[in-house]
Amino acid sequence: MRKLFIVLIILTFSTSCNRKANNSEEKVNETIKEITNRVYFKWPKDNALVSSPVFVDMGLEGMKIEPAGKVNLGFGHHHILINQTHWPKGSVIPMSDSTLHYGQGQTDATIDLPPGEYVISLQFADGVHASYGEEMSSSIKIKVE
Repeated sequence: MRKLFIVLIILTFSTSCNRKANNSEEKVNETIKEITNRVYFKWPKDNALVSSPVFVDMGLEGMKIEPAGKVNLGFGHHHILINQTHWPKGSVIPMSDSTLHYGQGQTDATIDLPPGEYVISLQFADGVHASYGEEMSSSIKIKVE
């Protein structure tokens, strides 16, 4: 919150001289959107040693979760990608052993993984599973014992 406040003060000050109010307001709104729209792992943390089944708690800021079906601006649902970092923006995420869908609006899950090291990623997508791209993804490394 403090970071957001500082960014807003800097943007307001830097745009108040010789800029129209509309331009500064648009830049502030874009900056707020960039800062607040994100997915993240509440659990596990990066480089965690875990056992299978792996409990995953999925976090989201700046957008809202709704079940798959309709496409609504600012809404979507989670996907977990196994050994992938993100899905290309606008591309539909297929259902497979390495692309797990949570289209009912789930915010946590358990996944069965054999022992080994993995990169797991959260990928947010819209109501028809079209990816919001790298901007709405987050990756961590885990080791399953």
